Amino acid sequence: MAEEGLDTASCEGALPLAWHTPGDPQVTDGDPVRRLLRLDVESREAVEVPTGGPTIWEFDVGPDGTVIAIVSDDPTERGWHASRLVRIGPDGCETLHNPDEQIQCISIAPSGDRALIIEGPASDRKLVAGCLRLINLETGEICPLAALQLDDLTHATWLSNTVIGFSGWIGVGCRYGRVSTEGRILSEYAEAAQLGPGRFAARVEQGADYDMTIRESTGNPPEIALRNGTEWRTISNFNDGASARLPPHETTELEWLARDGTEICGLLLDPGGTMPGPLIVVVHGGPTASARCKFDPGGALQYVEAGYRVLLPNYRGSVGRGRAFTRAVIGDPAGSEWGDIVAGVDHVVAMGLADPARIGITGSSYGGYLSAWAAATSDRFAAAVVVSGISDLLACNYDCNHAFSEWVADGPMSEPAVRELLIARSPIYNIEPAAKPTLFLHGERDRCTPVTQAEMMYAALRRQGTRTRRVVFPREGHMIEEDEHRARLTEEALDWFAEHLEQTA
Repeated sequence: MAEEGLDTASCEGALPLAWHTPGDPQVTDGDPVRRLLRLDVESREAVEVPTGGPTIWEFDVGPDGTVIAIVSDDPTERGWHASRLVRIGPDGCETLHNPDEQIQCISIAPSGDRALIIEGPASDRKLVAGCLRLINLETGEICPLAALQLDDLTHATWLSNTVIGFSGWIGVGCRYGRVSTEGRILSEYAEAAQLGPGRFAARVEQGADYDMTIRESTGNPPEIALRNGTEWRTISNFNDGASARLPPHETTELEWLARDGTEICGLLLDPGGTMPGPLIVVVHGGPTASARCKFDPGGALQYVEAGYRVLLPNYRGSVGRGRAFTRAVIGDPAGSEWGDIVAGVDHVVAMGLADPARIGITGSSYGGYLSAWAAATSDRFAAAVVVSGISDLLACNYDCNHAFSEWVADGPMSEPAVRELLIARSPIYNIEPAAKPTLFLHGERDRCTPVTQAEMMYAALRRQGTRTRRVVFPREGHMIEEDEHRARLTEEALDWFAEHLEQTA
């Protein structure tokens, strides 16, 4: 039970949770928490499970009634970054694991003597992609499970006392399979597709002799799929006919080298036509996310339909390439990952597919931050569209609901070096006289990247005479969800790029 004054996760919109009557004051007195309740189904009586204070993020109950949970002392999204694993007893919480990174997907074995979690670097709640950890609930011993072979996992579940089913990211697609508690890989599959009901976590529901998920891939819209042999079989037709309405284009996986020789990959969507032509770079958010082979990767089809080539880079900080690749962004925002994106643009230009004078950039959240950085500092782009972005990493730390700025800077705000890094890598403090035309699209109620982030940079660009425009969507949070607003967002972005990339119908 989340009390009023807390928020949803960033991938759920980062909207304030509120039950007061609209128009009445919203009052916060002390720290609201996320409590754990035990509900008696027959009497419908709810009794609080005492924790001694910590807020509850996730929990599981063993066969003997043992409750283990992911908790933090700070009840806000900021506190989640420093969560720990506990056992909840009559005297409160007993700490089982203080992780070095973020944790999610807690699950107790059917035998009740062990539990599993996933631990890895994560910029936002529900974006953890990492390794399996087994916890012996009797001895407290914690060990990684097949860590050298299995990384970037987003979901795991017990299939028996000795077998665990797993799902996660790999490259521009997903992986899943089964692993024994001794660390032996029993089965593993990987494919260039999205497996799972949402874009923020791969997940396959696994049984004794079948697998089931919502599956989508290039050219194939989301449908429920069943696998009880060697191939997936589609068993729904919710999006029947969608493939026939796709704009003509080709999607290819592209690879290029960054300046330091690191291999970077991404997707290129090419509608054909004039070569070289205009190019739009769509930068994914997170940064612990990735561009994948989906039906509409990164929402790029709207640009393909308008005749643009689209590059979706999986820069350092993305998931699907292992922990070291994901962690490379920590302590270096707008650093090596920015170089990865520029190198990708140079590669497409060298292929003869992009006109260097007609390149645009866009992205949401961290992708919006990098798009704002491009507009402020780079001469590679003609225009930018910043969606739910960050312009001031330092101010955002105090204005938002989470600890992202400290996470990406790899240190607490109390350290002068951290504050100096955040200022040095904030678009608002680095706007050059030749800054590029920038459109800001933002939700009015966003608590992850508050609308003030758009307002500050919009004002700064206006003062120096740079072409800029701001559109704020009422009622919306970190994700623009209402149908009319989504249509308006697309229209605004297309119009902006048409104006500044000289795109003709």
